[in-house]
Amino acid sequence: MEMVLQRTSHHPVPGEQQEAAAELSSAELRRGPWTVDEDLTLVNYISDHGEGRWNALARAAGLKRTGKSCRLRWLNYLRPDVKRGNFTAEEQLLILDLHSRWGNR
Repeated sequence: MEMVLQRTSHHPVPGEQQEAAAELSSAELRRGPWTVDEDLTLVNYISDHGEGRWNALARAAGLKRTGKSCRLRWLNYLRPDVKRGNFTAEEQLLILDLHSRWGNR
């Protein structure tokens, strides 16, 4: 069986992330801690429109954040099913058991 390789361009077509970066200059992007207003804006937008297409979501919601920043904020802090608090006794035992099996990989 013969394998045919085609040469591809060395310059990829700009993706959604590159387009978003071009739209907002780094001076216009907000950095640092999120405000309560930004959190509420993100939560309300996601509850109305759903999650996904994070760069478009950041622009449409009016947030001066990158899509990546919005995605991480949602997944790690704002999602309703994010579990907070200490590990349970069962979770601690599971961690110790898995660590004894697998070590620090």
